[in-house]
Amino acid sequence: LNLFGYVPNSVDGRGEFFLFWSVYKAPVLLALVSGESAELIEKASDEAIVERALSVLGKIFGSAPTPKHSVVTRWRSDPYSRGSYSYVAVGASGDDYDALSRPVAATPDAADADAGAAVARLPARLLFAGEHTNRQYPATVHGALLSGFREAGRLCD
Repeated sequence: LNLFGYVPNSVDGRGEFFLFWSVYKAPVLLALVSGESAELIEKASDEAIVERALSVLGKIFGSAPTPKHSVVTRWRSDPYSRGSYSYVAVGASGDDYDALSRPVAATPDAADADAGAAVARLPARLLFAGEHTNRQYPATVHGALLSGFREAGRLCD
């Protein structure tokens, strides 16, 4: 079991621990909260958030063991993410992730008669990494990490 979800009985709890991921071979479970639920839950203590997640897991499985360790993040108040991550909008496709991952090369002098060939020979000057550039794993931390490895490889080539 790598991924499972939860839908509450009422719209009041929509987005609260709606998705769980078993991230590693070790017993690690990641829980996601979105929308208004994320805004509300960020104000709670770490302990209260973990207890609420365990309550949801109990509703799904009947019971849930107390974790040995927990980490709670607050993306909405994080000044770098502000609670956001990428998604494929209506009319968009996975090709858009590929487009965002393309390096930008330095451009040759406009007077160069064979500018197209010159651009192809120039090294990339601006590289892009981040979950929004990873078609296979968008909207995830591991997608961001893998994109960083991809760009490091481009630098080494």
